[in-house]
Amino acid sequence: MADFDFRNENNSFIPIILYMDYINAEYNKFLKNYFKDITPRDFTYLVNIFYHPNISQRELADILVVSEANVGQIIKRLEKNKLIYRDFDEENKSRRIINLTDEGKSAVFSLLGIAYKWEAKFFENYDIDEKKIFINMISDYYRKSINEDF
Repeated sequence: MADFDFRNENNSFIPIILYMDYINAEYNKFLKNYFKDITPRDFTYLVNIFYHPNISQRELADILVVSEANVGQIIKRLEKNKLIYRDFDEENKSRRIINLTDEGKSAVFSLLGIAYKWEAKFFENYDIDEKKIFINMISDYYRKSINEDF
């Protein structure tokens, strides 16, 4: 990836998704330098469980746009690593809810700290208004991507 120089290309012909893919790959590499036992995908799961306490496996699958089977595999590993726990929903005994353990919460706080450190580097040459514009644009890009039929 480091060999691909976007500055020498006509940027209007490079799909945004390609930039996003490279940014994601670099971010994953950055995370791996700090966390040997937590994968970048685990980060996504843990942070979503943090922001959605008492979430079901099905709800998590819907948020992450993956199958319940995929969620099940990762949840088992996170549970084995004592980062999350599953419990029965008091109102619906057939539904299991997922929450973070204290160790999982600690991991999320560390992960978020690292993410903010990376973002600070990313935005170091931009003012707060430019950052807000970027966040609004990327949020809008995401919302449109999930609502479009191609």
